[in-house]
Amino acid sequence: QPKRDTPRKEKGSREEKQKPQAERKEEKKAAAPAPEEEMDECEQALAAEPKAKDPFAHLPKSTFVLDEFKRKYSNEDTLSVALPYFWEHFDKDGWSLWYSEYRFPEELTQTFMSCNLITGMFQRLDKLRKNAFASVILFGTNNSSSISGVWVFRGQELAFPLSPDWQVDYESYTWRKLDPGSEEAQTLVREYFSWEGAFQHVGKAFNQGKIFK
Repeated sequence: QPKRDTPRKEKGSREEKQKPQAERKEEKKAAAPAPEEEMDECEQALAAEPKAKDPFAHLPKSTFVLDEFKRKYSNEDTLSVALPYFWEHFDKDGWSLWYSEYRFPEELTQTFMSCNLITGMFQRLDKLRKNAFASVILFGTNNSSSISGVWVFRGQELAFPLSPDWQVDYESYTWRKLDPGSEEAQTLVREYFSWEGAFQHVGKAFNQGKIFK
């Protein structure tokens, strides 16, 4: 949008200028502030509710800025930019890596239904996004598939128990903490974050993936 000069304010009338300064001050005092609008019952109830406590407030500050990694991951090449950034800045004391697998692969039928399981879980974890990142992948085909993923969490424990809202789905998965310095963690992060690789531990072909960010 083109810039435009700010319109000049009209100068006050001569009569106003000629008023003594003390008189002008009195006029300003006389102008009473507008009364605040009264809140209705609903607004009063909302105002009285205590603000939700941050489940991660007890953790010390971390040097790893997850949002910055997410920007790299979303806008730059994963293998050449985002992953090197991740490992260079990852704070293993302030964050943790986890590998998850869906417990009931025998119950997975149509792949689109399996994808809905992942999407539904992500939606219910919406308020966890500031403190987590994940790549969850569906492997295989209809009636022969599995779901697994790699997660990044703030802190050293699983985040789900910190809020009742986050506990709907996580017990349907097994969870294993990864050692960030291990070759296994390096391989899993590379393969799951890039959706490329052998995925030898799975035994099924990549079908599709979803990112929680």
